[in-house]
Amino acid sequence: MKPPATRQVTKRLTVIDDEIRHKVLEVLERTPYYAGPETEAFEREVAAYCEANHGIAANSGTSCLLLALMALEIGKGDEVILPSHTFVSVIECVLAVGAAPVLTDVEEDGNLSCSIVERHLSKHTRAVIPVHMYGHPVDLDPILNLAKEREFFVIEDAAHALGSRYRGKRVGGLGHIGFFSFAGKSITVCGQAGMAVTNDEELAERMTALRVHGWRQRVGNVWHVSERLGLNLRTSELLSAIGRINLTRLDGWTEVRAGNAAKLTELLTNRSLPLTTPRTRDDQEPGWLHYVVRAPRRDELEAYLAEQGIETAVHYRVPLHRQPAFQKLAPDPEAFPITEQLSREILTLPSHPWLSDDDLGYMADSIEAFFRA
Repeated sequence: MKPPATRQVTKRLTVIDDEIRHKVLEVLERTPYYAGPETEAFEREVAAYCEANHGIAANSGTSCLLLALMALEIGKGDEVILPSHTFVSVIECVLAVGAAPVLTDVEEDGNLSCSIVERHLSKHTRAVIPVHMYGHPVDLDPILNLAKEREFFVIEDAAHALGSRYRGKRVGGLGHIGFFSFAGKSITVCGQAGMAVTNDEELAERMTALRVHGWRQRVGNVWHVSERLGLNLRTSELLSAIGRINLTRLDGWTEVRAGNAAKLTELLTNRSLPLTTPRTRDDQEPGWLHYVVRAPRRDELEAYLAEQGIETAVHYRVPLHRQPAFQKLAPDPEAFPITEQLSREILTLPSHPWLSDDDLGYMADSIEAFFRA
């Protein structure tokens, strides 16, 4: 057995400082513990940050998507287009409301495109869920124009993309509804939580009611009269309070992530290694949640880096069309050639804001050592 690496570069780091500690104690010493002023303020602040009119907090990004589909009254007989190259919760929510997921391939950048959406439209299409993969925005305007023409909803999956910009505008508030995850993503709340944003007041009111047993109210639980079938998907005051603090730090973190990405790209490309570094379009300002390379012998590289103390991940190793629970929905893997290739080649390297230049150099040196061996 090889000795453990003497150096560690983690893929994720959460820093808890005195401001957060003091806020946690403050919230613990008062009530309510959920559906209170911290959550209400967090909703306003995230909405304002995204240049949207309304924010709806929930206990996860998954719950936000479920609420969005329910509020749009998408269900049996409806089709929802989504990429196979994404997190499992997207297809779970579509199936949970009784709709039919239509799985698609992606472009080389891992995102949906308007041309892909067009190929999968039918008279039953009610919504498209473009995923801003890794924090790199989808080319959204053509999809939004198509949505107006063909009358379907656009639900932005911005779980990776809080702080990202598309054509100068924050993602999340560009479609009919957008949603974010705060479970160790661009910001963390030290637990499970999410937020949806929209410019549609009626949709915001529906989602807020559905989140709390179908009660019509913004915050609180005073009425106890259900106007529609709802759920209990509220988040806690504690998590909202932490989220509010970290939201004020996000732009600084994003700037550091972008700088780290540029440095790492330069370090890797200067060495003429057989891997592909991330590329951006002129209309994108990515949030750089994940720095993802494409490499031959990915699994071997992943294992080698682990031996060197470098923690990596794969987003995502098994696409939805290959997962046992969903294979019957897309039985032909040949319909997903780019997704198939991505699943074999992609590797997520550490990219959090607390990486040092020495960490970046160590990662590049270790990757070079693997390919030169």
